[in-house]
Amino acid sequence: MPRYHLRYLKGPNYTLNLEYDGIVEASSFEEALRPHTDWPITESYDHATATAWNPGTCMYYQEMWEAALLPDADKGQQS
Repeated sequence: MPRYHLRYLKGPNYTLNLEYDGIVEASSFEEALRPHTDWPITESYDHATATAWNPGTCMYYQEMWEAALLPDADKGQQS
């Protein structure tokens, strides 16, 4: 099952605080982020990352969840 690196960041721009940092197993970005937030999830064009931004924040204060797809651990152990 794919693994995702999740982070939750919030605060004024240029001084964002990392509030959560962890790794989860899930079948999709949606499944990885949904237990943490109900904000809209946007997946990147290359499908390597996804974010869920608080739609109530402004350009001076941000709150967001970020998920990054981690490399498959089994691929690195081939001989």
